[in-house]
Amino acid sequence: MRNAACGLLLALAACGGNAPPPSPPQDQTLVRYQEAGHIAYDLDRPQEAVRQFEEALRQAEARDDLPAIAELSFNLAVAQLRANVPQDALATTTRIRAELERRGAPPSPALLLAEATALYRTGDAKAADALAGEIETAADRDVAAGASFLRGLIGDETENTDALQAAYQRLGATNTPIRTADRQELEARLALRQGDPARARSAALQSATTRQELLDYRGMARSLSVAGKAAEQAGDKEVAADFYLRAGRSAAAQGDPATARPWLEKTRLLSHDPAIDEAAERALATLGDPSPTP
Repeated sequence: MRNAACGLLLALAACGGNAPPPSPPQDQTLVRYQEAGHIAYDLDRPQEAVRQFEEALRQAEARDDLPAIAELSFNLAVAQLRANVPQDALATTTRIRAELERRGAPPSPALLLAEATALYRTGDAKAADALAGEIETAADRDVAAGASFLRGLIGDETENTDALQAAYQRLGATNTPIRTADRQELEARLALRQGDPARARSAALQSATTRQELLDYRGMARSLSVAGKAAEQAGDKEVAADFYLRAGRSAAAQGDPATARPWLEKTRLLSHDPAIDEAAERALATLGDPSPTP
């Protein structure tokens, strides 16, 4: 058995003989904070993930470890986006990009996508679209597809059907579950603009189901709202109200009042069902008083 093991490891190290040189010691404080951040993120506790990644980033800065600083800044920005503080995510990505440029290191396409997403969610669609356009040709196909999806959302919201169509077509070659859900959502949005609410509703619900399975609740709620638009376009007001309720209630439960409130208000406008109205009122009550979005 020992000889067989030696043979399997021969390509990596001589069996017997001198021991390989020891690996450099790891910064265990950094590692613990980083792992805690990933665990919190996976458990859908984004605020806790933000705190843990902030501590890990502070430790990476203490050791002046640029690769770790860049990686942890990306992790922090993603957690901040999930915690519904896109202005903080934009500050994080802007800060690390400036440092990388000072030190002659290019930012990763994933970091640029996080920055583009933060720009989009803070209301700067033009800058978001321009930055996403720069990374659509990235070697990382998943990041490139994410950039195309973002450009599709922007195209829809700015009533640029050609841009929406182009983004939908660019996602045609992707086959990962999340990018499939992205393409389904863009298909739904495109069908709405083409006056085909039945196709739009079907595609939006497929996207919502896929996103639910992937624990992408923000995306799921957004897809449900598209299904609501499709039902509304078809004249099914009560069905539309139910979709908007489900979208708004999910967003409210995620702590995103700026997104939840318009959908819940739309629910009240369309519905004549006391049960739906009551559910919308309960969800709205959890949001507190409306305030301007920062």
